[in-house]
Order: sequence, then C-alpha cells, then structure tokens
Amino acid sequence: MAYEIVKHDQEMMRKVNKGNILNLIREKKPVSRSELARITGMSPTSVGRIVTELIGLGLIKETELAFSRGVGKKALLLDTEPNSVYVACAQIDEDVSRVGIVDFDGTIIRESTCICDAHNMSWDEFTDKVCDEIEKVIAEADFDKSRIIGLGIGVPGLVDTAHGIVLSSPQLRWENIQLAKHVESRLGYKTTIDNVIKAKALAENTYGSDRDAKRVVFVHFGTGVGSALITDNRIYRGVTNSAGEIGHTTINPNGRLCDCGRRGCLQTYITERALLQEARTIRNISGIDEIFEAASKGEGWAVSILDNLHTYISIAICNIICMYNPNIVIIGGKMVKKPPEIESIIKEKVDRQIWAQFQGSYEIKCSSLGEHAGLLGMAVLLVNKYIDIEL
Repeated sequence: MAYEIVKHDQEMMRKVNKGNILNLIREKKPVSRSELARITGMSPTSVGRIVTELIGLGLIKETELAFSRGVGKKALLLDTEPNSVYVACAQIDEDVSRVGIVDFDGTIIRESTCICDAHNMSWDEFTDKVCDEIEKVIAEADFDKSRIIGLGIGVPGLVDTAHGIVLSSPQLRWENIQLAKHVESRLGYKTTIDNVIKAKALAENTYGSDRDAKRVVFVHFGTGVGSALITDNRIYRGVTNSAGEIGHTTINPNGRLCDCGRRGCLQTYITERALLQEARTIRNISGIDEIFEAASKGEGWAVSILDNLHTYISIAICNIICMYNPNIVIIGGKMVKKPPEIESIIKEKVDRQIWAQFQGSYEIKCSSLGEHAGLLGMAVLLVNKYIDIEL
C-alpha cells in the first residue's frame, strides 16, 4: 500500500512539473531548455524529457537558435504551437453578444457580434441565435476544425459551472437554465459556461497589462455591474461561485427597483439603463454615446450625469479596495469611456474617498483587452482544463 502511495505521488509530481514547464514556455517564449532548468531548478535531463513529451503532444515546438547563457554555443529555443488547439467562445449580454475562435496562443482568429434582445426572446430562441452565429464563425474561419477542444460561454449572473446551469441572470432574466446541455445538443461540442466577469478578469491577468500582479480585481460597468478577484493567477469564486456580485450590494434600501427584485442595488445607479433613464428626463436620446458626446461639449445636464456616474464607480472601487486590498483594480465596460482620461478622473475620486490606511497601495487601470476580454477569458479556462486533462 505504501508503494502505491509513493507511485501516486510520483505521477502527480511529474504532472505538476510538466504543467509548470508548459506554463513557463507560454509565459517566457521563446526560451531555451537550459533557461527552463535554471528557473525551475530541475535537472537538464528532466527538463529535456518533459519538453520531448510536450512536443509529442503538439503543444510546443522548436524555433530559432540562440546563444546559451555563459556557454557560447547555440541552443534551440522553445515556443508554443498556436495551431495545436482552438476554442470556440461566446460572451453573452442582454442586447449584443460576441462569438469567436481563439487559438492556443490567445489570438482571436475570427469573431462576430450577434444582435439579440434577451428581454424580448425566450432563452432558447436567444441561445439558438447565438449558436447560429457560432456555427457561421466556425464555418468561415480558416483553420483545422478537428482541433476545436470545446466551446466556452461567458454569461452575466450566477452560474453552476460544474453542471452548466445559469442559476440566475437578472440582466438576461434567466433562472435555472440548462444552457450547456442545450448548446451541446445544438452544436455537438463539449460546452463550459462561467460568469463572464470572472472570465474577463482571468483574461486580463493572463494577457493584459496586469499579468505579473499578485492580487487583481476586475470591475465591469456595463448593462450590469460585477467584479472578480484574481489572486496568484486563480479566480476567487466563493462557496457557490458567486463572489464578486458587487452590483447587487445595497446602496439605498429605498432606492430604485433592480432587475433582481430588490431596491437600491449599486447597479441601478451605474448601468447603461440607469444613465438613459436619467438623461431622458431632460432630453429624448437613443443611446449613452449621446450623453458622452453632450458632456464633451460642456452641456451641463450631461456633465452632471457623468460626474454622478463616476462618483458611484469610485464608491464601488473604494469598497472593493477595503474588502480585498488588491494592488491593481482594472475597470472596463460600456460606462468606462476614453482611457486614460477616465483613469485619472476615477483615481482622483477614489483617492479622496478611500480610507487613509489604503492610500498608495493600489493602481487603477482601464482594461487593455476591452470588448475581447470575455472571449479570451473563456478560452483560457478551456485551454487550462484541456492541459490539465492531457498532461
């Protein structure tokens, strides 16, 4: 029995070492075998064996020659193989959804938008329209379709990732929807669903400007408000995968009615719908861009609305900083316009409002991935799951 335990431990260690080597190659590419041995402290023989296995799996490749450190001889460098696997992805929103194909290197090789109104369609009609767009993108993209490892869908709201169920999405007005099962029956690909804000946070941590940060919070201000904490490159999910739903924290118990059925939620003061409702008491406008345009011209009503918006955004960020003590807060979404100007506006408000003990402990940045973050984040989730299984 003791032998079986030791054997299991050895197999687990080999799996961990293989994953560490692959992730180092993904992070530092192109990189030599000797550099990998130096970073990990593993023997050159062990590194060489793992590299051979990864090449055999088609995940990495040898590229150009470079001089080895302190030796003066040329060595082959290692790089990832972008065409090894692909992920079909979708990020769903109440009015405009986005679909695409992402390769192993995190490059979106083709994408498209799908205009569908969740409030005027049944959930299955809405989903079928998104599935039609996914089929179209797959058909039109030039790549080896047999290398698709699965489909990832980011959804606003509470998600049971293990069973592929949307438990509650006030924005979409969905409750207990068997989304993964429905999509799999339509498209035939193994489907993973997750909260779209968590996916965006993971994408920012993997491909964005904060990839070296230890504790990062991504806050999204759009048709809803949500946040996600990444600590040591992992998503903090909470007990029921519901951590980060800051949009449904109460600002005023007697305030505006929220989609969730309660009053005074934070997102009733920040979202696109909230701004439009306020603006239309002054002027008949069709979209939020008209508010931003009017503010840029110095029109008082629009300047006042945006100043109020930025105040509530800064309140949300202050609360997050007090709760999680992150070193970076990344902001994104439709309500965050014109970086880097918005960064200085929000930071100034946060600096004035934050508890003095937190002064100087954080940075505030705009998203570097923008509207692509959801697709990239779902791709990261599926690729990591694939690697965990294959290795």
